[in-house]
Amino acid sequence: MNFFHSDGPFQKYGTMIFDLLVLNGLVLSISALTLGLGFGASVTGLIYSIDRTLFEGRGYALENFKKSLWQNWKQATLLWLMAVLVFSGAFILQDMTSAGPGNLSIFGLFQWAIMVETVFVLLYAIPTLALLEVKILPLVRNSFILAHKHFLTTLTGAGAIALGLYANMQLRGILIILLVSGLGALVNKLVTRTVLVKYMTEDQRVALFDSSSPHGKM
Repeated sequence: MNFFHSDGPFQKYGTMIFDLLVLNGLVLSISALTLGLGFGASVTGLIYSIDRTLFEGRGYALENFKKSLWQNWKQATLLWLMAVLVFSGAFILQDMTSAGPGNLSIFGLFQWAIMVETVFVLLYAIPTLALLEVKILPLVRNSFILAHKHFLTTLTGAGAIALGLYANMQLRGILIILLVSGLGALVNKLVTRTVLVKYMTEDQRVALFDSSSPHGKM
């Protein structure tokens, strides 16, 4: 097989990296322009585009991203704002109830647990919202249940995100050009392709994986 052929590995992986770079740039740009407000919606679009374009080979990355971004803007933004409020409240309470340097009260541990649980919920809520039509409250409830039912997968995803952020800080931000989209691809593989498909109805699987389906969401 010719390495540089149109169907060869150079074209395949080169296109994949290019798509990830573009999607990563879109997420960062939208987040910056909206002062962080659009981060949830842009990551939802990222997950949808990665699943459709890279995993299914359907359509183009930019088109899939735009489609999901507009479809999910309201719900994804609401979900993200809820998470931001939880994090903000936990940090504020932690400062107010701090037991002093080097000390961590039981209440402080509880606050950290809330923040960790929020990350766990987002790991499942964002991919679910990207691919399925679901209301916010059932989405949060079901994501919480799945995060604990598939705890090893949850820890793997959360650990990968933490490791990616830590590595990016150590390397002075150089990984940021691929960090978000790379982690998005990993989360999609871990959550969507490993966990969520187990809980979809047959009609939902057909709509998700059948290229003749006119919509990316059920």
